[in-house]
Amino acid sequence: MHPHGTSVGFGFTLNGAVRFKAKRPDLYLPAEVTSLLSDERLARISGVQAPLLFRLPLVRPMMLLFGCCTPATKEGMFGLFRQRSDFGILPGGMEEVALFEFGRERVYLKRRKGFIKYALQHGYLLLLAYTFGECDLYRSVGAGKRLRMWLLRRCGFVVPLFYGAWWCPLLPRADVAVHTVVGAPLQLPRIAEPTAEQVTAYHALYVEALTRLFDDHKARFGYADRRLEVI
Repeated sequence: MHPHGTSVGFGFTLNGAVRFKAKRPDLYLPAEVTSLLSDERLARISGVQAPLLFRLPLVRPMMLLFGCCTPATKEGMFGLFRQRSDFGILPGGMEEVALFEFGRERVYLKRRKGFIKYALQHGYLLLLAYTFGECDLYRSVGAGKRLRMWLLRRCGFVVPLFYGAWWCPLLPRADVAVHTVVGAPLQLPRIAEPTAEQVTAYHALYVEALTRLFDDHKARFGYADRRLEVI
């Protein structure tokens, strides 16, 4: 899923994976999903989050409460791979949060190849998605980008500076529509020990597919003049 946006991804996981684990697909899931996936497969669906969040006293219990959050570590992700679980990931991570700027369609991907390597090692199918409007839900404080990146490198986490609705800055702007589009599946071969060249090649295919997905739909939602910045 792209882009990350300003939040830490709670909605992405709690409003996403929880729906699959609620055991009421008739209420929470579209028929086109339940008709393709077994109950067992639905129960294994998860989402990954920044590892630091699992060390915060008040946040950790909330993350683990519904059993739908996994730390975005090699060990955590490999556990999901071994179970052949379907799971959601925001590849841009906290770097994308630190680089967020209102009205700019940015994804942090040039140095983010690890998830491609892991997916190759397990022969996974990647389903790309992009949310239009995410970059317009909040206005950001542009100054201090270098400081945010420094804090991220030193602490592994960054607190974004943003504001949304005038009457409650934590809530998104009500005048911005949000639309998520899903691209064609990208099936990766299973390569136990992929070379750096193979990882780079499939990473390039991923970036190309994401850029094409963005360009194919941007005019439909009123963003014809924007381009996707791959950082």
